[in-house]
Amino acid sequence: MLSTTCKYAVRAIIFIGLKGSEENRANARVIASELGIPMQFLSKILQVFVRKGLLNSFKGPTGGFFLAKEAKDITLLDIVEIIDGPSVFESCLIGTGLCKSSSGKAERCPVHDKYSKVRKEVVDYFSSETIGGIIDRMGHDEDVLLKL
Repeated sequence: MLSTTCKYAVRAIIFIGLKGSEENRANARVIASELGIPMQFLSKILQVFVRKGLLNSFKGPTGGFFLAKEAKDITLLDIVEIIDGPSVFESCLIGTGLCKSSSGKAERCPVHDKYSKVRKEVVDYFSSETIGGIIDRMGHDEDVLLKL
């Protein structure tokens, strides 16, 4: 359901939430190495989050990234909407466009009516699941993330 870029982004934000702070910023090279994400690719992802106000960054030898707000205030939906766009949960399960209801037989998506309930549950989950909650359930243990 999520793009590879979005999966990388979620993992990177969790990592930064675990390891980064304003005093001890998470270095992009370390993040890339630890998570197995290509450095150039990760740098572009992280800069998008800086521009969107989800991350703060500092340049230089002690530079790096840290969360711009509390981990408990960043939802998975925040990350997904920034990377994959807000319509990611509106696209058709079996097509490429927006999913349409069964209002007109010629335009009807054969899975829309049943899938719309699942889609709502997924959106509700992504809206309520926070980076802080994920980190708490990990026991603040970065090894859990590194094994994924």
